[in-house]
Amino acid sequence: MVVLIDDDHGFRSALAENLRDDGHRVHEYAAPAQLPALQTLSGVRLLITDYEIPRSNGLAFADAFHRVHPTVPIVLMSAFPTRYLVAQSAVRDFLYLLAKPFDYAQLREILVKL
Repeated sequence: MVVLIDDDHGFRSALAENLRDDGHRVHEYAAPAQLPALQTLSGVRLLITDYEIPRSNGLAFADAFHRVHPTVPIVLMSAFPTRYLVAQSAVRDFLYLLAKPFDYAQLREILVKL
């Protein structure tokens, strides 16, 4: 299962549709607060989260998620991938950074590696 978090409904829906077309089971959320407790999630193969998320940021959420699910890779999306964000992503071996907007083929390249 792929967990997808983005508060932009249109973007989230389009990305989820592409993932489903590729055969992935996708659970969509507008914010981390909508997810079940992280400890209760099972079967997650990939987390995709936007950096700009309500009441948090994607990097902090990625770290919290990784502490509970250390083997699950995470794709962090950002419309403004600052140097700080690029550097922080580089030191996390579980994290892939995608600059928005991106072509779905870029995400597909990451999925093939997993």
